[in-house]
Amino acid sequence: MEYSGRSNVLGTKGMAATSHPLATSEAISILKKGGNAIDAAIAASAVLSVVEPNATGIGGDSFAIITMNGKKPISYNGSGIAPEKANIDYFINNKINKICLDSPHSVTIPGAVHAWSTIHNDHGKLEFEQLFSKAIECARDGFNITEKVSKSWAKSYLKLSKNKNTKKIFLNNGNSYKLSEKFKNVQLANTLEKISKKGAKEFYQGSTTIDIVKSLNELGGLHTLEDFEKQKTIKDNTISCRYKDITIHQCPPNGPGITVLLMMQMMEKLKIENYKANSPERFHLEAEVTKLAYQLREKNIGDPNFIKMDLEKLLSKSTVEEAVNKISLSKCYDIGNLNIPAHPETIYLTVVDKDFNAVSIINSICYVFGSGITSNNTGILFQNRGTNFRIEKNHPNCIDGLKKPLHTIIPGMVLSDNKPILSYGVMGGQYQPVGHVHVLNNIFDYNMNPQEALNFPRAFHYNNIYELELGVDKNIEDQLKKNGHETIRVNDAHGGGQAIRINWKDGLLIGGSDLRKDGYALGI
Repeated sequence: MEYSGRSNVLGTKGMAATSHPLATSEAISILKKGGNAIDAAIAASAVLSVVEPNATGIGGDSFAIITMNGKKPISYNGSGIAPEKANIDYFINNKINKICLDSPHSVTIPGAVHAWSTIHNDHGKLEFEQLFSKAIECARDGFNITEKVSKSWAKSYLKLSKNKNTKKIFLNNGNSYKLSEKFKNVQLANTLEKISKKGAKEFYQGSTTIDIVKSLNELGGLHTLEDFEKQKTIKDNTISCRYKDITIHQCPPNGPGITVLLMMQMMEKLKIENYKANSPERFHLEAEVTKLAYQLREKNIGDPNFIKMDLEKLLSKSTVEEAVNKISLSKCYDIGNLNIPAHPETIYLTVVDKDFNAVSIINSICYVFGSGITSNNTGILFQNRGTNFRIEKNHPNCIDGLKKPLHTIIPGMVLSDNKPILSYGVMGGQYQPVGHVHVLNNIFDYNMNPQEALNFPRAFHYNNIYELELGVDKNIEDQLKKNGHETIRVNDAHGGGQAIRINWKDGLLIGGSDLRKDGYALGI
């Protein structure tokens, strides 16, 4: 049974799809004021950093894929580095064998603000300050908590209670914020106002930096002012692969987008279109491809400044064929124990403007409410992306000073005849590559429209357990069990997502926004 109850939206002069109503409406407002897709995406991201503090914030990271004026897509990697002092010897000497979710060591230098600034400097039309007005208003005057956000809040009470600054800001007289209650973060409003006027320098070399470093050092963090000065956004070509007559683009490592390219090439070899969208065969093959692609990723991918990676070999026909040869239609391949870190929260949004410039951007503080640590005076809640590092010598994702961890967040873009035809993303931590593949197969193999592709039931093979959404048919589950899968039903949804399809011939935009989140798509 599919999720239902939401239609595709249409537009010809612009479109935005986000996970929160306030962010979508602000993106459209920016487009109507003469801003382009870049301006609208940054403004929406800033709003989301206030209204979805469970999933994103300026204490986190950002990745984006952007295509402007018909030129090739560009990747922007705004993921954060570890403090320079955070080398493997420090952790071994201090008998720390795992970076805990609420540890100051889990806080990598937040990269989102630097990424937004870099993208805006390259492509923005409106003044940077203009893009923060709605976010500042929401933080200062307050906003009403939406349904999905309230549920995350309720599950995070203990985390929010541990840090004195977090407890003061993010709990309502000691209780979680509930649906429709008004939430304010005046300290964050003041910080956003400083950043809007002074730019990214305020976050990385200003009074905000001083407060962040002091707050983390008081808890045992190794962060220094110099670490923040060294944080940079990596602008690069995307990595891509052909799938039938389209080209799928992802951000290069330390992003995990290569997983999508591997999975899609395996799906093409397996001729996934020969099996029905809602069939046991489709879900079985998706699980098998997930296991093999994730194993390749975990063994080979990390920060390219610290390890050697042969991406060409990893994406080669021989690698794909070797993986596909391990797959049977009637039984499970024994992958062993991958021990993939748990998958956290994220937000994703996409904007396309009247000139069909497209922005696919994703922002995250990693786990729900990140590390649970808020700085003393800025209202900034920090991510815990550093928990994805391994404290294992010779592992490609072993922690080191100034190193970026293997990430989970991935924006996506699809081109045909060198033009963007789909700007899309699926949030949800480690699920994201599977979500990308699931949506891409839905659209390009099963001829679904964007909203239908996002609504469709999902499953995630994670650490040898096949986690099925409630919408997956029982007959499918029964067959999966016969094939050898250990299945469980999950009450929570797998991620969320947004997508905008670009029809150049008719000058039409078709968008969808996932029912699993609070937001919507809107066109003009």
